[in-house]
This record gives sequence, C-alpha cells and structure tokens, in this order.
Amino acid sequence: MKAFPVAGLLALSLAACGQGAQVPDAASEVSAPTAGATDAAADPDLATSTPMDPRNDSPARLDGFGAVALGASIDDVRSRFGEPLQGLATDAAGKPLAADDGNEDCYYLHPQKASPEDPWLMIEGRKLVRYDVRGPAIVAPGGGKVGMTLGELQQLYPERGDVTPDKYDPQARHLRVRPAQEGQGIIDFALDADGKVGAWRVGLPPQVDYVEGCG
Repeated sequence: MKAFPVAGLLALSLAACGQGAQVPDAASEVSAPTAGATDAAADPDLATSTPMDPRNDSPARLDGFGAVALGASIDDVRSRFGEPLQGLATDAAGKPLAADDGNEDCYYLHPQKASPEDPWLMIEGRKLVRYDVRGPAIVAPGGGKVGMTLGELQQLYPERGDVTPDKYDPQARHLRVRPAQEGQGIIDFALDADGKVGAWRVGLPPQVDYVEGCG
C-alpha cells in the first residue's frame, strides 16, 4: 500500500533523536534491561498483553493488516483496506475478473494497482484468514522481513520459532513463529535454498499452514 505515514514517521524519529541527545541526571537514569528480558519487551509486536501490534513502521500485525483484522468479513476487508481489491483471475486479454464475494472457497485478493511489495489477502469462508508478503518493504510483526537469514530471525523470535522442512525443496526451510497468546496469528517465514527469507505470511490455523496458497 502506498499510504504509509512516512512524513509522520520521520518527524517522530527526529523528535526521538532530539530527546535522546539530552543527558539524564543520576536520579532519572533508567537501568539497562536485564539478561532475562523477554523478546516481548524487546519488540512490542510480540507483547503478551494484547494481540494488537503497536509498531508504527509497518501495517503488518499479528491480528491483521492495516485496518483489517484477521477474521474480518469480506465486506469489512473491502471497506477498510483503503484501496480497491481484485482477484487473481484474468480473462483471455489479461483483464482482471471480478471476484465472487459470495464464494465460500479459498481465494486471494490484492490491490488493483499491485506491486511486488503489496500483500496478498487470503479469503476463505468469506473472511480474511491470512496475508502473504513477498517483498522486503513490509516488516513482519516482531521485525522479520524478506532477505533475512535464519540466524537473524532466531535472534528476533527466541524460544517461539520452530524450524520445519519445506515440502518440496530439501534445501529450503521454514521458521514457524508461535503466538504469545492463544488466538493470535502465526508467522511463517519461508527460507529459500540460499538460506534467506523469500516470503512470509501471517494467518490463522489451518490456513497459515497451507503450503500451496489455496492449493
């Protein structure tokens, strides 16, 4: 999506930098995190107090994407996403076909002016059940993104990441990040044979574990 509040983020970053330049007195110093600090404390995306993801550098959340929550109806997905969505099917001339919102089966929607950085929204049972990301611009909940190595991911998701084999490529693997709370979305990072993340997805079971998209 193209409506990220970039200017706002820059302003916040500059303000934070300006505050960080002040030297606190001894009474106001805050002690450094202990070695026992959790990954949730390191990144609020994984906080156990709420399934909402409060980060401001990415629309990807554990419970949805942007203003759309996992489990939202197809009507809510279309009205709250922020731009028109279309299905993957095209006619013989390559023109997108209208998606059948009454279809209970699994299918994908994506923005009409889709780029490689845009998410692919999986709909099943007329609800949003998963979203897939294939570019590095969108940061996953917890900080992972396309291009990272398994070691980098394991530093971000200690104790909650399970390494699993790929169904087809013996050189490829997945890191499946279990949620902090029951009912939150699961993150699945797909690592290609080169050892780097080629795509990732957030979703609810069983759809998050579909290997071939809707196939």
